[in-house]
Amino acid sequence: MKKKLLAMASMAVFLISCNQDNKKQEEKTQPVSHVMTKEEQAKLTPDEVLKQFIEGNKRFRSGITTVRDHSEQVRKSAPGQFPKAVILSCLDSRVPVEDVFDQGLGDVFVGRVAGNFVNEDQLGSMEFACKLAGAKLVLVMGHQHCGAIKGAIDDVKLGNITAMLAKIKPAVKMSQDFQGKKNI
Repeated sequence: MKKKLLAMASMAVFLISCNQDNKKQEEKTQPVSHVMTKEEQAKLTPDEVLKQFIEGNKRFRSGITTVRDHSEQVRKSAPGQFPKAVILSCLDSRVPVEDVFDQGLGDVFVGRVAGNFVNEDQLGSMEFACKLAGAKLVLVMGHQHCGAIKGAIDDVKLGNITAMLAKIKPAVKMSQDFQGKKNI
């Protein structure tokens, strides 16, 4: 077994060392088709969900993810979904939230917007996820090499992007004394 510490480009929430064990992947031959039930969701605590995400992220970074039967999960979740969490993430296609945390269909609600900032629509979606759908955790996930953050730092002006970046600029201003490279 090799120990690795991966500074994952698509993940700014956790940096955890992990073990790679290829035998575990070989043992998983039957794809998972289970979806979370309302009863299973009700038993979860925010700490348990966070622990599941940390463990799922370890699997993702080590390349030993859960093999899932997505078609079957879609059919099984059609009558209802009972997410563990709601995650605010960036629009960036390199950050597939369910994959990053090794979660199945129906396990998480994901709000995506370039620069992963929150606005009234995102807050309403988070309220829905928690108060009506029973999500146990709200997680904001950033990543490296974010084009929206770079655009706000570089003061890009272009159509509707200008108004969107204006919502990020207060955070840029708050970090103006940071001495390292800001727009990577």
